[in-house]
Amino acid sequence: MSEFSRVRLYIFVLAALAFGAVLVSAATLANQVNEWIIVLVLALVIAVFDAFPSALFERIEITISEIAKFASMMLVPVPVLILAIALGTLLGEVRSKRRWYKQFFNISAIIVTWLVAASVYHTLHQPHIDYFGSVQNVLAWVAAGLSEFVINSALVSLVIALASRATFVTFWLRNIGQVVWPSLSMISLGVFGAILWNYNPLSIPLLALPVIGLRYSYQLAHQLERQTKEALVALMRVIDERDEHTSDHSRRVSDYARAIAGKFDLSEDEVEIIATAALLHDLGKVGMADGILFGAKLLSPEERKSAERHAEIGATLLSKFPLFQKGTLLVRHHHERFDGKGYPDGLKGEAIPVGARIISVCDAYQAMTERRPYRAALSQETAIEQIRLGSGSQFDPAVVQAFIGILTPEAAKEIATPAANPSIAE
Repeated sequence: MSEFSRVRLYIFVLAALAFGAVLVSAATLANQVNEWIIVLVLALVIAVFDAFPSALFERIEITISEIAKFASMMLVPVPVLILAIALGTLLGEVRSKRRWYKQFFNISAIIVTWLVAASVYHTLHQPHIDYFGSVQNVLAWVAAGLSEFVINSALVSLVIALASRATFVTFWLRNIGQVVWPSLSMISLGVFGAILWNYNPLSIPLLALPVIGLRYSYQLAHQLERQTKEALVALMRVIDERDEHTSDHSRRVSDYARAIAGKFDLSEDEVEIIATAALLHDLGKVGMADGILFGAKLLSPEERKSAERHAEIGATLLSKFPLFQKGTLLVRHHHERFDGKGYPDGLKGEAIPVGARIISVCDAYQAMTERRPYRAALSQETAIEQIRLGSGSQFDPAVVQAFIGILTPEAAKEIATPAANPSIAE
């Protein structure tokens, strides 16, 4: 079965469960006018909150409607909650103008998620006791919050795993860390909202300040991430201005590094960090003397020692970006050797970050296949043989094997073509 067929089947099953929950909920309310009014009011609140999403990370978007949903779960019956969430999410998705299958999945996943969470809560909750009046009641909203987080993240991770043939468990475990704290914040504010409503509905405005503060903090975090990427792009342009040849070299190294990193058990974020570090691995050369950088002869021992400092200089420049600390380490260590005889720190084997080991192989191959003032470019076959000879001494054998595996003539041509795999800078 193809990836598309598996994803389509998964979404249809999820949609069937969600549609069934909506039908049962509607039948349960029947002609209860007051309950339907509550459904419409809550749906409007959810839709309004969904209209102001916050980008938590580059590919992750959250809305403060989770707070309203969690508070409503503690205040209204399950059928009312399900119908309100279904209608409110539908209104929000229509406004988002996403592709129909994404809207279909989002609505279905949210309904199923909250059906489970609400069922857990109302099964455990003792209705005539305060929210904090018994251990069981505390356990009820804690269990409901955990259920909402686990089910929602699992449903999203599963659709991505089916579409990409990734391992579900690995993908889920590696990505939940990005959303666990925002989710816990939403749960806490949801409980707070339910308590305020029960105390006095007029006290609900007290919730506004922490909600606005939470959303602002998410926006600030995303803005910092975006500004960091813009600054890194600016540094890439510095490399372009310094040496056009180095710019092309770095782009190709980045494209190879991205392809190899995809063969390892790494998250999307880790692959992106490796690819970006590969683009910037020669940043330290911006301060290198022209005679060393553009010289037509082999370097003297003193000149070589000076040139080797570019890894440290590049890492020092990048260390000013707190959000790129992992990438900074890769730039610093991309000239370490697997046998411990590299520079600047003489790291050995697994002590060298995997991204640095990947960049090392890609950098060496690309350098060998480029024409330099003091020598002609080596053929692909010769360069691959040199990489093989360095396996276990200069290079990580696992990385060498992965690199050669992707380096068929056709793959090499595709990877090295800018239009086929554009870099971040482009």
